[in-house]
Amino acid sequence: MKTILMSLAFGLMLTAQPYGRPGYVEPRGAYVNNGFAERISRGERMGLITPREASRLWKMERDLRFETERAYRSGPGITPRERDHLARMAARLDAAITHEMRDRERFRR
Repeated sequence: MKTILMSLAFGLMLTAQPYGRPGYVEPRGAYVNNGFAERISRGERMGLITPREASRLWKMERDLRFETERAYRSGPGITPRERDHLARMAARLDAAITHEMRDRERFRR
């Protein structure tokens, strides 16, 4: 019983460690790989997003990818200021996708 508890505690310690240490940098493409492209294409296929809305969302997604790559190319990781900027862009894109999928504008073929 003691070994089971010790191994469980050790396993929890290992899984929690990377996110708690100072200076942790997200893996490359952390803001890009949030499923935005999948959500946009699914909305297009289901007819929930019109072509005009989809083109605007694809532009926002492309800008987020470009800014993320630019931030990673600028040095060894991203600065807190760049991280905040990317997080705001990702939140704005997430809200826009959610809004467009729920605004009851349908694309009928």
